[in-house]
Amino acid sequence: MNRIRATVTAIDCNGNLHRVSLAAGNELITVITLELADDYTVGAVVYVHFKPAHVALAKNITGEVSIANRLKATVSALQKGELLTDILLDSEVGKFYALTTTEAVDRMHIVPGDSVTALMKASDLYLSRVEGL
Repeated sequence: MNRIRATVTAIDCNGNLHRVSLAAGNELITVITLELADDYTVGAVVYVHFKPAHVALAKNITGEVSIANRLKATVSALQKGELLTDILLDSEVGKFYALTTTEAVDRMHIVPGDSVTALMKASDLYLSRVEGL
């Protein structure tokens, strides 16, 4: 499970639906959640968690994409399997993993040192409080 430390910058609510905006360094992250505890307030320091399988990768991305969460990263390492490849990414917000098909890695010619954009849907992310804060 990937984890990024971030600070809550805004919370928008509509009934039980919450859109939480966060800052992680100079990167902006959005999380959509149905439940949000009362202690999640603007200024709270949290972890954003996400599965490696919920990270899509793009090379040379241009144009509009509906996915708001885009982190620029460098491919640090690849662990290729027959069907799936585990990719270690290094970004401004830290290291995290993407898990994608080996076919996609080969088709995109992804190799260590490549610059990529990691894409994560806001509904695929969840929050937890940083202990001790």
